[in-house]
Amino acid sequence: MINTKSTNQKIFAELENEQDELNQLIQSLIQIRSYSCEEKEIVEFILHKMAEYNFDEAFSDKFGNVVGRIGNGPIKILFDAHIDTVKVTESEEWLYPPFEGKIVDGKIYGRGAVDEKPAMAGYLMAGKKIKKYFANESLPFTLYIVGSVLEEDADGYPLYHLIINEGIKPDYVLLGEPTDLKVYRGQRGRMEMKITTTGKSAHGAHNQQGINAVYKMNPIIDGIEKLDKSLPAVEPLGKGSITVSQVVTRAPSLCSVPDYCQIHIDRRLTLGESKESAVEQLQKIIQDKKMDAEISIPDYEAVSWKGTKFKEEAYFPTWVLEKDHVLTQAGLQTASNILSKSAELGTWAFSTNGVATAGHFDIPTIGFAPGKEELSHSSKEELLLDDLLLATKFYFALPFQLCELLNQG
Repeated sequence: MINTKSTNQKIFAELENEQDELNQLIQSLIQIRSYSCEEKEIVEFILHKMAEYNFDEAFSDKFGNVVGRIGNGPIKILFDAHIDTVKVTESEEWLYPPFEGKIVDGKIYGRGAVDEKPAMAGYLMAGKKIKKYFANESLPFTLYIVGSVLEEDADGYPLYHLIINEGIKPDYVLLGEPTDLKVYRGQRGRMEMKITTTGKSAHGAHNQQGINAVYKMNPIIDGIEKLDKSLPAVEPLGKGSITVSQVVTRAPSLCSVPDYCQIHIDRRLTLGESKESAVEQLQKIIQDKKMDAEISIPDYEAVSWKGTKFKEEAYFPTWVLEKDHVLTQAGLQTASNILSKSAELGTWAFSTNGVATAGHFDIPTIGFAPGKEELSHSSKEELLLDDLLLATKFYFALPFQLCELLNQG
């Protein structure tokens, strides 16, 4: 193999000496506000850095993702970090301004400090080192570094677009969602559903002449609450869940019997659960309650910052990679070497772009990044900068470790 232990140590020492540059990278990324559908500025910043670091190729695809390429070897590896964030609300109480990227006592604070701009900073620095040390050698891999857009609104679709419409289909994928320096190998799936009941409107003073659509929905909601408590737990992902997240009614006035009621459902899927089984469970509740109701799966539609329109069904499959898979083992060995202790395995509670790579396309996928998942989407986002340095070492070493294990057969 090209890479050796001594080379690793030399490059790791360089990364330690250049930690200020890495810290400034993550700070700059946080300072660029990049809400979903508003990522143009951060895409341009990353493209500039890829050019500065001598990436072999750097471009923004038709959807708006930023894509950098290093090498042209036969093993295609994709590192993904979504570069959009959820919005900051007026009700949030931040210790420091959310777009300042304030550094205090070895930590950085701000929107995206966990979810998930650290991975992109680490990818860029790791790519810089690969180009510096192996520019004149034939790498055994092609490394794609992707800053995906609109992930917060449409998880999975950015990479689905890259594979289907841009023709970039990797053999292996690393996700940069927060894992607290553990190797994550899966997640619960999720889907959204709607149930609609209809009735007959009437004046509230003569309500017996009407059919109340809300009353028709009540026993269905009761059945859903009971279903949530009975869902099975399956390792390593735990149990699924089902939650009524919104109730909408319609009536001619507030003094009328409503003739329309619709609930929105958030459904989390564990192993063994699918879109079909989740719908069947709701159909059974409706049948058991002897109610007339319609189930539907909504579509999400939006326009990316590049003006590209897209539509996606609100179904995001469950996925788990085996413990003994070569990618899982490469991740564990790389992390153990970096951390100087046995690395831990884990899975995400929330959804990721892995619903496309692993869920739809069955591409082996893992995750590794600094930051605690539970701080995502909150005013508590903070990151230990020393953890970002460790992750950057991992990003440099993983492609070589993976290729070494593949060569061993």
